[in-house]
Amino acid sequence: MDGFNTSTNVVVLAGTNRPDILDPALMRPGRFDRQIYIGPPDIKGRASIFKVHLRPIKTDPTMDKDNLARKMAAATPGFTGADIANVCNEAALIAARHLNKSVSGKHFEQAIDRVIGGLEKKTQVLQPTEKKTVAFHEAGHAIVGWFLEHADPLLKVSIIPRGKGLGYAQYLPREQYLYSKEQLFDRMCMMLGGRVAEHVFFGRITTGAQDDLKKVTQSAYAQVVQFGMSERVGQVSFDLPRQGEMVLEKPYSEATAELIDSEVRELIERAYQRTLELVTEKRELVELVGQRLLQREILDKADMLELLGPRPFEEKCTYEEFVEGTGSFEEDTSLPEGLKDWNQERGAEEETTSPPQAKQQAV
Repeated sequence: MDGFNTSTNVVVLAGTNRPDILDPALMRPGRFDRQIYIGPPDIKGRASIFKVHLRPIKTDPTMDKDNLARKMAAATPGFTGADIANVCNEAALIAARHLNKSVSGKHFEQAIDRVIGGLEKKTQVLQPTEKKTVAFHEAGHAIVGWFLEHADPLLKVSIIPRGKGLGYAQYLPREQYLYSKEQLFDRMCMMLGGRVAEHVFFGRITTGAQDDLKKVTQSAYAQVVQFGMSERVGQVSFDLPRQGEMVLEKPYSEATAELIDSEVRELIERAYQRTLELVTEKRELVELVGQRLLQREILDKADMLELLGPRPFEEKCTYEEFVEGTGSFEEDTSLPEGLKDWNQERGAEEETTSPPQAKQQAV
């Protein structure tokens, strides 16, 4: 990269997912000194990306691709452009596998399940006791999330094995970047709902809650160590070690480490006790959802509304509700004012300078 000057007309671009481990010599002035962070797209960005990947796909003639792109964008929070392309490809493969002439909405729903949960394992045999445990575990997640204000709206719950999991619940996370202590606490309670349901209904616990406990532990440590949400630890923030990294020296004392561990355990215990009270109070509803899962294996939001009635909290589900108050409904039309004026002037200039034949061809 040495030897370039202002008349070379060469621009070097590079991309990485780990800018934190780059050699500082690469980041100094004159090297890669202009950094652009590109995060996952928001709901409008996902709709635009879906429109691009839906163009070559032969969809159901009764479906409008723009409306389909909006619906899919609302159902795929956190998806990147690669994930969206994967969903469209999977939907086309599922339709071809079933010898359909076009791709319909149900194929896209199955594709999202495939991308999120993994490949469906219809041949995996579960013992009756295991299947019942999985059903009540997922019912516990569903009920706790249904009756907690800051939990994400439930989209679907299933006990069909996918990937490494024996069942899963799919939620619709909000397009949100800042979280309060109350919101994080409700999320922890929702993740503990499965373990608590096993304890309440069977008097024993299984290994099925390992992933839930891992997420709860990570959330609790992040609140105490990174976000400064513990009164006893105080307004400090330390970096948590990444997976695979060797930590030779902690940036805090042993006394602080003991205090952090104590605060994390207390926080998780409070979340567990609150979840236990909720599951005990709604025991009949958990059993109702668990038994219906054993019968049908998959429950969507309409089934939950039928069993439990409306959720006691306001929630957003459609594309229009998510983008309300953000200006235009489409990302492509929300141009800055200066760019709009420039486009209008450019269009007027072309109209006055171009011959009639050129205008007719452009139309």
